[in-house]
Amino acid sequence: MIWLLLACDPDPDLTEPTVVELLAGESRVEVSSEGHLSLWAPDGRRVLDGAVATVTLDASDGTGTEVSTLDTGGVVAESHTSDALGETHRVVLTTPGTPELIWTVSAYDEGFVTVDLQAVNRGDGDLTVVKAAAIQTESGRGAGFYLGDELSTHRILENGSWTLLDFVAEVRAANSTEESSYSDLVPGHLEGTSVSNWNHAMTDLATDATWVAGALSFDSTTPVLAVTHSEWSAPVSDDGRQGFARFAAEAAWVPQPRVLASGEALATERFYLHAGEPDAAMGLESYAEVLAAALGVTPWNRRNGGQAVPNGWNSWSGSGSSGGYGTDIDEELILDNLDVMATELRDWGMDWFQIDDGYEPYDGDWTWREDRFPNGPRWLSDQIRDRGLRPGLWIAAYSPDPDSQLVADHPEWMADKTAIGSVFVAGSEILDLTHPEVLDYIEDLGRTVRQDWGYEWLKLDFGYYALFGDGFHDPTRSREEAWHGAMEALRAGLGHDAFLLTIGAVGVNLQHGDSHRTTLDNMPVWDAIPGTTIELEEQGLKPTVRTAGRRWYYQDRVWVNHPDLIFFRSNPNDLEWPRLTLEEAQAFATFVGLSGGLVKLGDRLVDLEPSHVNSIRVLLPIHGRAARPLDVFTREFPEQWWLPAEDGDGHLLGLFHWGSNTDLSVNPEAEIEDTTEDRAHTVDLEALGLTGEWLAYEFWTGELLGTFSDVFTLDVPSHTSRAVVLRRAADHPSWLGWNRHWSMGETLLESSDWDEGARTLTVVVPIAAETEYAPFGIEIALHAPAGFEASEVSASGAGIDGPEVGQTGEVVRVSFAPRETGTLTVEVGF
Repeated sequence: MIWLLLACDPDPDLTEPTVVELLAGESRVEVSSEGHLSLWAPDGRRVLDGAVATVTLDASDGTGTEVSTLDTGGVVAESHTSDALGETHRVVLTTPGTPELIWTVSAYDEGFVTVDLQAVNRGDGDLTVVKAAAIQTESGRGAGFYLGDELSTHRILENGSWTLLDFVAEVRAANSTEESSYSDLVPGHLEGTSVSNWNHAMTDLATDATWVAGALSFDSTTPVLAVTHSEWSAPVSDDGRQGFARFAAEAAWVPQPRVLASGEALATERFYLHAGEPDAAMGLESYAEVLAAALGVTPWNRRNGGQAVPNGWNSWSGSGSSGGYGTDIDEELILDNLDVMATELRDWGMDWFQIDDGYEPYDGDWTWREDRFPNGPRWLSDQIRDRGLRPGLWIAAYSPDPDSQLVADHPEWMADKTAIGSVFVAGSEILDLTHPEVLDYIEDLGRTVRQDWGYEWLKLDFGYYALFGDGFHDPTRSREEAWHGAMEALRAGLGHDAFLLTIGAVGVNLQHGDSHRTTLDNMPVWDAIPGTTIELEEQGLKPTVRTAGRRWYYQDRVWVNHPDLIFFRSNPNDLEWPRLTLEEAQAFATFVGLSGGLVKLGDRLVDLEPSHVNSIRVLLPIHGRAARPLDVFTREFPEQWWLPAEDGDGHLLGLFHWGSNTDLSVNPEAEIEDTTEDRAHTVDLEALGLTGEWLAYEFWTGELLGTFSDVFTLDVPSHTSRAVVLRRAADHPSWLGWNRHWSMGETLLESSDWDEGARTLTVVVPIAAETEYAPFGIEIALHAPAGFEASEVSASGAGIDGPEVGQTGEVVRVSFAPRETGTLTVEVGF
């Protein structure tokens, strides 16, 4: 995105610098014609001091020429305007020279600032641009980036790192050691002790100061937010705060530098900066809202008047090596599992059914094996629809197998691999996504899947392999530009009514995918797979929580998060893997419910036990909104989650005991041992904006925990979770919760009305018929203040066995067994 507001004096007097002051909410920004920017937080702390914009020419190994706005200064032009993000006060600094730099700084009333940079070749010959930083501070130039008093108390939440490592999101102390080994591997000579992909957030645990920054576009590069801690060159602010030696919002053009002919221009990505959020986690949520506006995207569940967040089953089921099917699937197996879903889960809200890898002879040869699927793809998708479900399909469209017929027939369609790509993508070829014939092929493939085969959900796997391509048909296009062209072609074939799930490379998919898997594949084990020692390779329920839990803010703002598969089985093929207990599986299921994202099943449906079926049912339909991890900066595996109610009542707390954990609030971080003792949780209700008294009711135990004010406390047993709803106590009987859905009324409850004259409470709820295999008796919990005794109960609507009513203290329980699927009205007299 480029904004050009040129109001240049043809003969500017640069001996008298011009300083323009902007207000971004309660934050203040100054841009000087001398070529630098400073930013103050609402409390008056200077956060950025002397920041500049830079472009690096010629070489990516650190020997290239860096051109800065500070080198020559320039002419400042200001205006008030508006864009997709709102009303803004904007300043444009235009510098002379080759290249000419056009630096745009915009301040918004909501408190954030955006910056972007354009480089224009005003010379006669070509210019080679390697990378650019839309904003940068270097202590060697007298500039600084400051937050709290000491870097040792700062915590940085990354979103992947070093452009390559995208399946793990880290939280690190700001004074951690530089990872120089990655700097040597990554194109563009990126540097820093923290180099975060796409965006980052920072909080100072000692002063509560916050910082949120991130890209708002991903058009031609993979942007990073980099900071460097240095003991020997750390700047100090005027008020004595320790700063970072370097901060940069930058990106490199890959696989080849960008060559600008005379008169040509090149734009960086647009970046977002916010130094005034009261809470860094809330700040990431605000950033995601602005990001969606900048990209012009609307999440699936907000489109077309609001669609349900999808769910479903994955025939891969966690790989054959871990007890799933993997690629060993056929028509009979699919139909057997399909019948289980239609019988046991469909009426409870499960409505998607996805066929994964194994139907094709080779990746790249997208036909169906007749020995496994004799009736073909359309017949099978019709079978799925006939059972009231929606069909989905897996595909690895951009990474064909070397032995495929596609590679044999079209070697000219294959890209070369970068040096890193030769390691990461050793077993596949890569399509050249800049080749016109490849784009036609991708569009036709999408059309075939959607129209000819009849599949409404497409999971694009291993697509990110194409980002390791080189030697493109069109060498002027970056890997990101090539990616966008391919995704647009795929969507053109699929249509926008198909649900597109992407895997890997978060940023470049934000404007294309309806959903994205935010982690590495998980596996049916509580901790990481035995023998794995580095986080990039760890697969299990807890490793999934670690990274998916640190990307919660995308959900319901940009797309639908996919926290990967829910498991109940243990690995039958390797008994050295610890056994997965029902309580552990339910804890992960609680996390998935709180995530608001996809509920996707990873077991063989035909092997599910009744307790497994019922543990899935209580997640459906999906709530859709994401809870916020309250301890995301202080725990490796967040254990306290908060989901405020939209109507002021029915706030939800998710509390976990993940066993072993890491305390990130201390430096160096400290291990929290896995013991059998309960974990004591304390939640500051007042800090969450909850004043007065609140009733607390827990889902998994069905227990009224008591009345709380100011602080909520609860002990959680090891390797379990608790889902707690907080409600205001009324002066009459009222809805409390039920066992049908973990949100206890935020989802499914249609109405709850008290009639004072008749002294009756009437609730209306949808119910699903229980099955013979997995009976599910419904129990509704009501709160009855002192002086109210339940006397009678009646029900009408969908057929049930019951109801029965009982009361213990202030809790009234109405129980019944559903015989029909439909709407039920329950009336309780007092």
